[in-house]
Amino acid sequence: MESEPVISNKSRVYLDKPYVKVFWSPEDSILMSKWSGFCTFEEIKAVGDRILDAVTFEGAQKVLYDARQIEVLDDNSQRYISGTFTQEMISSGVKFAAAVFPDDIFAKFSIDDIQRDIQERRISNVTYFQSISNAFNWLKHK
Repeated sequence: MESEPVISNKSRVYLDKPYVKVFWSPEDSILMSKWSGFCTFEEIKAVGDRILDAVTFEGAQKVLYDARQIEVLDDNSQRYISGTFTQEMISSGVKFAAAVFPDDIFAKFSIDDIQRDIQERRISNVTYFQSISNAFNWLKHK
């Protein structure tokens, strides 16, 4: 059975901005972020800091990045995500991360660049998915 993440009344919302929503699902033990639209490097960095705070507070080992609606990321944001942010997530205890590719072809190029950089550095176990239900179900079974 396929399922998608939902924000239940038991979820703890860590951030609710027009470009991202970050929440903890206690039922699934997954920290989730749902991205939408364009984000500046400063916004990406601030969200990254908030996600790291939530990972630490919740003791999260599983994270889901729903990037289906994100727009193109600038070079600084890509370097931050594939470098410092990913290393800090691993150091904070994240064992499994799932990212869903964007619908927008140009945004997908940004995510492809991040994915390639992470793989070259051999620093992460992020798994990439075409659908949110596949990513969510994969994490639930980890």
